[in-house]
Amino acid sequence: MEPVVNKGQLKTWKDDRGFGFIKPHDGSKEVFLHISVLKGASRRPKVGDTILYERVAETGGKVRAARASIQGVALRHKPRKQKLKKRGLLETIVGIGVLAVIVLFTMEFSPSRSPSPITSIAKPGCTIKGNISIDTGKKFYHLRGMEDYESTAIDPARGERWFCTESEAKANGWRKAPR
Repeated sequence: MEPVVNKGQLKTWKDDRGFGFIKPHDGSKEVFLHISVLKGASRRPKVGDTILYERVAETGGKVRAARASIQGVALRHKPRKQKLKKRGLLETIVGIGVLAVIVLFTMEFSPSRSPSPITSIAKPGCTIKGNISIDTGKKFYHLRGMEDYESTAIDPARGERWFCTESEAKANGWRKAPR
């Protein structure tokens, strides 16, 4: 049996808490919406958005949305993994050797001994991602294990950065991401 897709308008949304309520177009009882069921949306929901969802009945008569999307909002595309060409063992070894020689030559004869741009941006062991929301401009930090951690990219050109501790992130005006 195929799931039934329902449609409704988002009447309330608490962005800091990651939930709100949908008023179904069929006039039935309001439906609870949690941010976690909007996987892949390219932006966070706003009051007035039309939400497409599957209805799930909870014990006690409460109804919640599952597998939801925001009508007219594109899904975030995950970068495709490119297929690697199969290479011969000799070709691979030669390629690695050439790369090693280039790196050693560059390190030995480089006029500057300053740290690379990567190490000056991300300190070793600092795994907290400081990300700025494209939609709202708000500063959020993401910890390992949070839902959006792996898909969050840090762009130093936009003012985004890495932190070593949560207290460091908070002291710099960043707040914990809702998911």
